[in-house]
Amino acid sequence: MRGSAIRWSCDRCGVSVGQIDGSPTRLPVTWSRSESSTYCLGCSRALAGEAALDSAPDASSAEDRAKLRRDAMIEFEIGRVPLAPNRTIAQACRTSLKRVASVRGGLEAASANHLPGAPGGV
Repeated sequence: MRGSAIRWSCDRCGVSVGQIDGSPTRLPVTWSRSESSTYCLGCSRALAGEAALDSAPDASSAEDRAKLRRDAMIEFEIGRVPLAPNRTIAQACRTSLKRVASVRGGLEAASANHLPGAPGGV
């Protein structure tokens, strides 16, 4: 079977999943896979946060870095399940409902500004 394995292991944390009977199984839908790496959902979220930190200015305060990481994780989760309620995303990212609503609103505003015919759009 193409895309199947006996067990899948996360390359970051080492957690593994598979069928109890040892039969081949597809990659879980919440996991991600590139050419060389496989990640569980928790590590995919964490990697999104770490990628945001890589772009942070060196002079960023610890508080600013924490906000940047949290917002990147929220954006990742919204991109992964756009129709998920804010409460579900807040729980998954261990943050407030208010922060998720704020990030989602910012993403929607940015998206609206890029629509053809919108002010400032293409």
